[in-house]
Amino acid sequence: RNSNMLFKTDRRKFIKKSALTLTTCAGGIPLLNRQVCHAQTINDVKPSDIQNFTAQIKGIVSRPGSRDYFSAGKLWTGSMPNQPGLVIQCTDTQDIVASVNFAREQGLELAVRGGGHSDNATCEGGLLVNTSLMRKIQVDPENRRAKIESGVLTGKLDQSTARFGLAAVLGECSSVGISGLTLGGGLGRLMGQHGALCDTVVGAEVVTADGTVRQVNSDNHSDLFWAIRGGSGNFGIVTSFDYRIFPVTQTLAGSLRYPLSEARSVLKFFGEFMKNAPDTLDALIEIGSGILQYTSNTEDPAVVINVSCCGDMEEAKKTLRPLRSFGAPESDSIKPISYLEAQQSSNLKDLLTHIQGDFTGYRRSGFVEQISDNVIDIILKHCENPPFPAWSIAFDHYMHGKVCRTPDDECAFNLRVPGFSFRAAAFQAGSVPRQSVTQWVRRITDSLEPYSGDRIYLNYVTDQGEAGVRAAFGNHYQKLVTLKRKYDPTNLFHLNPNIPPQS
Repeated sequence: RNSNMLFKTDRRKFIKKSALTLTTCAGGIPLLNRQVCHAQTINDVKPSDIQNFTAQIKGIVSRPGSRDYFSAGKLWTGSMPNQPGLVIQCTDTQDIVASVNFAREQGLELAVRGGGHSDNATCEGGLLVNTSLMRKIQVDPENRRAKIESGVLTGKLDQSTARFGLAAVLGECSSVGISGLTLGGGLGRLMGQHGALCDTVVGAEVVTADGTVRQVNSDNHSDLFWAIRGGSGNFGIVTSFDYRIFPVTQTLAGSLRYPLSEARSVLKFFGEFMKNAPDTLDALIEIGSGILQYTSNTEDPAVVINVSCCGDMEEAKKTLRPLRSFGAPESDSIKPISYLEAQQSSNLKDLLTHIQGDFTGYRRSGFVEQISDNVIDIILKHCENPPFPAWSIAFDHYMHGKVCRTPDDECAFNLRVPGFSFRAAAFQAGSVPRQSVTQWVRRITDSLEPYSGDRIYLNYVTDQGEAGVRAAFGNHYQKLVTLKRKYDPTNLFHLNPNIPPQS
């Protein structure tokens, strides 16, 4: 759920003017610090060079005006804010190698996207590499491994592993792309038990900026292996991942819903309750109306807690008993269900309606170390006069358990402390000035920033600029700069939370 949304008919003009862009729910790569070091467009390239390049491609080549161009280049939201000169829907590693070499040799802007929420993966006049056709999945239940190509969506991997009573550490949105999720860390229901998704990667295939295909693991190109696990797309295009997967069949999961009038007491109880959360528990709390993820969306604002507690069901019931007996929820849908059903329970329909409809919207994220009284005061102050009809403030991905116990230097992923990622979003209908919603969201995130511990989840970085990128990488930043100089000295891969090699 990674997002900074600015949706309007003049969105393309706004993005060019502001040099800000967006990312979306759970697994996209934010476009920040845009350093346009590749000035040429496809129109500047000799037709014979284009023909020689496209003749090498086994996948689908699309140009502006061609039948497949819009479907290949559009974002998951249905919009196409930029017009790439070429879109290459790759079908194998060699398609990616040819594309990387062509972009580098011709001095083209290079954008990379998987099949999910990578709203930033676009460029104007350059080359867009789309890996969404690369979606092979191989599950080895005996050794508890899954090898997948980079265009796979998390929902498809969940379905494939569930057949064997296994699961990967994946986020809660089935339409998120596996590649961006992994490269940015990867938080989800199983992270308390097994760490972040990037912690479970045992190997990968990477095409680096020089067009070299590298098989990376703890013994081979170990520095690059360290960097791609949490370093975003700065170091190359990952074509496939090998993951450890884990036994899980059933979970005690569902939602509790309260009226907005109970927000203070529910927030306070939830914050204290999660401080002692066992590794098996994952939970989030969301306040708002119109775009809530785990409840029916009415115009009446609500407070919703969504939980998933794995392991022994009797122990799970004991874990959740204090939460379920607190207060008087309007509804309680918590029950034993399959883990796959829990993974498929989020509903982005209302959010997509607001993204794709005639609305003006904005979304920003951050991190808080705890839901303290001061944090609650800030939230409730903004709930008193929210944009209408659709708004949301959510605290999710509570960092605890294995994801925090994993050594800080295990990989580039740097968020290893207890706390909540949070996200704030607002939409208004029609031609209401964008400023009204952006100011509301920014006031929330700016007010909560002092409680962040100077941290943020990389996949939730939106328009915080270099400060956000540095906060996400933390004390790993300088090591990542060194590796950037080694593997991408010209910053070919810069449409991401960028680590400039000259830093």
